[in-house]
Amino acid sequence: MADVQYWDDTLADEVQSIRQLLNEASSMLGSAASKATALDRAEKKLRAAQGTAKSYKMETRLVSDPRQRRDYENKLTRLTEELGTIANDLRALRGGAQRDQLFVGARSGIGRSVDGMSGEEAGDVMLDDMNEIQDRTKSSLQNTKGMVAASKEVGEATMEELLRQREQIRTIDNEAMRIEDNLNRADKLIKTFGKRMATDRFIQCFACVNVLLLVGVIGYFVFKNSTKDEGGGNVSPANPVGGGRSLRGLIHGGIPDW
Repeated sequence: MADVQYWDDTLADEVQSIRQLLNEASSMLGSAASKATALDRAEKKLRAAQGTAKSYKMETRLVSDPRQRRDYENKLTRLTEELGTIANDLRALRGGAQRDQLFVGARSGIGRSVDGMSGEEAGDVMLDDMNEIQDRTKSSLQNTKGMVAASKEVGEATMEELLRQREQIRTIDNEAMRIEDNLNRADKLIKTFGKRMATDRFIQCFACVNVLLLVGVIGYFVFKNSTKDEGGGNVSPANPVGGGRSLRGLIHGGIPDW
């Protein structure tokens, strides 16, 4: 929040400073060199302000509050438009200064030679030099714009990746906090259940009844098995003699009379 406000104040101050320099340059009536110097200073400040606007834009994306982020985006848009207007004014003033310097040089050469050339020839030479300088400046400007565009793309991609990683870290942190809360809740439930198991009389009585029933069942089976063993020992054995007589009667062909 404080970083965004810093960039907002810095960009507003730079825009005001550049505007003041342009006003001073447009009101200059002296030599063209002083006016060109003032325009050069304004151009340097304009490039610095454009860099500040990029930093302002990146910091604005990090604002979590949607309403505050929208307010800062509106301020950035207004200041960016002001920078575009200043850039157009700067180009217009610089073009006017170059035309004034050219006309002054042409008027100074009319009717007499300048370094062996007439005023018309000197004007043509100055125009050729200006065209050459303009071509070099244009080429340099195109290269600079290409590098700035590439840097901007890299910066935006880096910012998007950082934002994505930030969201992932926030999601992981929330998930870890949720798991920790669940573990703490489960631990409390286990402790509470253990305390209830140890102190609840109903559960204690139910456990005692289960133990007594188990002991009773075991005792019943033991007693039943011992009773069977004792009953089996009182049975009389079979008479072998009677069996022998019956066998002999069958052998002699008779049917015993019982």
